[in-house]
This record gives sequence, C-alpha cells and structure tokens, in this order.
Amino acid sequence: MLGAAVALALAVTASGGAAVAAGPAGSGQLTRAALAECPPGPVWANTGGADPQLVQYGPDGDVLSSAPLARDYGDIAFSPDGSFVSAQVFLIDPATGVSSLYPASFPAGFVSAGDFLTLDDGDVLAFATAAGSAAGDPSAVFRVHPDNTVTQIGTVPQVFGGALSGGSVYGFGSDGDIYRLTDVPTEASTAPLPVTVVEATGNGFYGATAVQDAGECPEPAYTVEKSASSAGPVNAGDTLTYTVTVVNTSTVTVNAGFTDDLAGVLDDGQVVPGSVTASTGTAALTGTSLNWSGVLAPEGTATVTYQVRVDDPVTGDRVLRNTVTPTSEGGTCVAEGRCAVEVPVADDCDKPHKPHGNHKPHENQKPHGAHNPYTPFKPFKPFKPLSGDLFAGKPLAVPGVPGLPARNR
Repeated sequence: MLGAAVALALAVTASGGAAVAAGPAGSGQLTRAALAECPPGPVWANTGGADPQLVQYGPDGDVLSSAPLARDYGDIAFSPDGSFVSAQVFLIDPATGVSSLYPASFPAGFVSAGDFLTLDDGDVLAFATAAGSAAGDPSAVFRVHPDNTVTQIGTVPQVFGGALSGGSVYGFGSDGDIYRLTDVPTEASTAPLPVTVVEATGNGFYGATAVQDAGECPEPAYTVEKSASSAGPVNAGDTLTYTVTVVNTSTVTVNAGFTDDLAGVLDDGQVVPGSVTASTGTAALTGTSLNWSGVLAPEGTATVTYQVRVDDPVTGDRVLRNTVTPTSEGGTCVAEGRCAVEVPVADDCDKPHKPHGNHKPHENQKPHGAHNPYTPFKPFKPFKPLSGDLFAGKPLAVPGVPGLPARNR
C-alpha cells in the first residue's frame, strides 16, 4: 500500500515575495504568465534509495547536475491531523509561511501524488493517487478550474512529481521514468493520456519542480566574445588563431547562434582548411561568414576556433578586421568592444630578414671546419759552410773568378 504525500503547497511568488491569488475574490486561484511561449528549461527531481539525490535534468532527460539529499522525501506536505492521507490542499504564502486551506480539493477516494502546475489557460494541473493503490498503479490527472471545481481528464503511469518546461508537462514516475505529456485535454475522462518516455533513469522519484512552476517565465540569454592569438602587427605568411566563446547566462536552455563576418579578413588572408572546430553545436564557413548554432544548458559554454593564414604577398588593406554578432533571441556581446578584432599586418619593409646562416653551402664546398689545421712554423736548420768536399775533392770555383777551371767559365 502506498502512503502518498498530500496537501502539497500550491503557491506562487510575486515580485514583492507574496503569494498571488486571482479569479473570484477569495478563491485562492493563482495566476502566472502564459507558458505556451516559455523556452524549455531545466527541471529538478528528488530521488529515493540508499543514495538520495536532487538531480537537475534538461528538457531531453540529460543530467545537468546532482547533489546529495539528507532524506529521500522532499515534498512540502501536511494535513490538519498530521496524516499523509488527505484530499485537502493548502496554500502557503512564501513571504510569511502562513498557510490557508485551499477552496478546492480532490474528489473522495483520491490523495495528492505530486505537484501542482498552473497551465497557460489558467487551470491548475494536479496528480493524484487512488487511496489504497499499490506500487505501479496509474495516477489520476486533474484540472482545478478558476471556479474551484475539479475535473479528472485521464490517467498516467504512476508519478510522484510533475514540472513544467517550455509549456510542456513532465511527470516523474515512481519507476524512474520521466514522462512528457503529449496532450493535456480539457474534457472529463478516466482513459490513459498519451505520454512519451523522455528518459528511463532507474531512479525512484519522490517529487519534482521547475522555475516555471513558480510562476516565472525566464527569458533566454547568452553572451558572445571574440579574441585573436596575436594583437599584431603580423607578417605575411603568419597564422593566427581566432576564438569565439558563447556562454548561456540564463536559467533556461537556449538555442544560441552567431555569425562572424570575415570579409575584412579574407582580403588579406585565407581560412586554413580544416581549422574550424566547435566544442558543441555546428560551425561552418559560408562565403565570407562563419556561422555557428547550438543548444546550451544553463551556464553551458561553447568554444569555436579557426585559423587564418596571412597572404604572401599581401594584397589587401593590411588590416585583419572582423566582428561576431549574436543571431538568436537573448544574445548579446559580453562587453563593449569585445566582439570585434582588428589585427594590423606589417609592411614588407618591416618584415624581418632571415639570418644569413640559413643559406645552404655549395654541394662541393667543404665546411670551414674541414680545412687542415695550421702547422706551426719550424725554424730552419743552420746552413753548413760550403767546402770543396761537395765537389768530390775538386777545388771550389766561382764563375768569373780567376783560377776557375776553363770548362766552368
């Protein structure tokens, strides 16, 4: 047997912090901004088991974050006699904590099975469980109307929590499945409602909530920023790396995008083939524009990089000038001047010469180190005095000197 949580707080906070009531005076009916146009945002659910967690899910069921819980039951629930088996519903003023009995209640035989969600048509959607139901039994879905009448519109797989995101209703099943209701009819019915399983988590859920449940319809917002690997001047033939950073600064998932106008760059250089990369989303060069688009979760970041090689010789205006511009709703530049980059290109006369040591020696030229080392000078030996002994005993005669033999004259 299930003892489902009941009498969940049905409250919404106005800008001043007080609960807002609408409809007939004293009816307690809540109002909120129409949610049909709200962008998809994250939803939170608390799990059970030995390791209870508060998990943040994206609209497609992907886990965005998680944190441990001290206990496995996080619904706000109470009844006058302290019982968890009651069909009564209470309204809590979040500014004062004062509770009051809500004029509407579930039909006899039903107890609350989750959260209360205000639809864009003004009705409140609520999940309930038949008293005495067993694990796995379906949950009933009710519409609470502005006149405080209650109509059952169908059933869904057993859920212990619900949340709104992007105008869609999500149910968090006791078996760990996250459901999206594909239709929320207005006619009375006890038939099963069509649902789509967004994610089968394997966790048992005990409650859920979302920003839109509190009457808020947050706007998407993201920033873009651009930088270059060098402030210049750069030389002909140099390569620069450009980086564009996109950050989701809102509490909802955003469909972000930007275009980077490269017309003022491509007159002096070319995008290096294959250098365009994106950490998430899709980036592509079309003509003289680099375009990117992607989906970012709250606080999510995308980084897009590409390289440009300066022409050699340079034929443009010698300034690499480009500006990135957000193209989706909620996009802005992170700060003035941080979405445009100008990098000057040096004149040819300013281009540094290559050192002479870079030339290659002639193929037959030996390096200087290959010459034979210098041989130190050795002093001559003293000359021996001339004597007649050099001529085999013949007298030494000098030409033109008397006494020289006739044959030597």
